[in-house]
Formats: sequence, C-alpha cells, structure tokens
Amino acid sequence: MNVMNARIEPTVEHGGTCRTFFMVPKEAMRGDTEGSYLEYVSEFEIAAGSHLEPHRHNTHEFYYVLKGSALMQIGAEKREVEPGDLVHIPPNAVHSIAPIGDQPVRALAFAASFLPPGGAGTEAEKAELPV
Repeated sequence: MNVMNARIEPTVEHGGTCRTFFMVPKEAMRGDTEGSYLEYVSEFEIAAGSHLEPHRHNTHEFYYVLKGSALMQIGAEKREVEPGDLVHIPPNAVHSIAPIGDQPVRALAFAASFLPPGGAGTEAEKAELPV
C-alpha cells in the first residue's frame, strides 16, 4: 500500500515564495496515468461504526485524510491512516476504508480514470476483499 505524507522536506519554488511538499513528485505518475482524465475531486465522510462498501474501478484513486483516523484496506493489505496521509489506490484494486473509534473519517478524494465516457456512473463495481 502506498501511503504518502507531507511531513517531508519542501521544494522551494516560485522565486522562493512557495515551499511545496510534493507527496507525488512532478511527472512521477505520467507513464501510469497517460491516456487518463481527471474523473472527479470531492470530499467524503464515513460515519463511525460504518465502512465504505468494498469496490473496484479502473482509476488511480487518491484519498487525502482530513479528519479522523481509519483502517484502509487495499487488497489483502491493511493500514491505519490519519490526517495528512495520502493513500494511492491503483486501478482495479479492491478497496475499503472504515473509521477507527467513535468519530467519522473525512477525506479529500480524486481520481485519474481510464473509464470510457459515461463509464463512471454513480456506483462502482462491488467486490470482495480478501480476509
């Protein structure tokens, strides 16, 4: 599971006026995302005691945790994530996320998609996670 965080050394840019914390460096995913498009940018929230239904889709999806902590599962791999973590979910990987404790988890999500026009629909393909 690839989880990145902005707790890294910054790159000084724009004549020294901006300190940029690259969680994914410029051009680092060009080859993997060539021929894709930005499908969406959103925030989502999962209530305590609930979980995101396991699913898959043909996108590079990213969750940036804003609030709360959660157990992220991609395939058979599980990891706790917290505010400031950026999770990369590879195309067609079965995934789910569930809050830890009695607070919801809120995250920014965005995806680079390979789906055909209209292919995203409103629901992802349901799938089973390994135990």
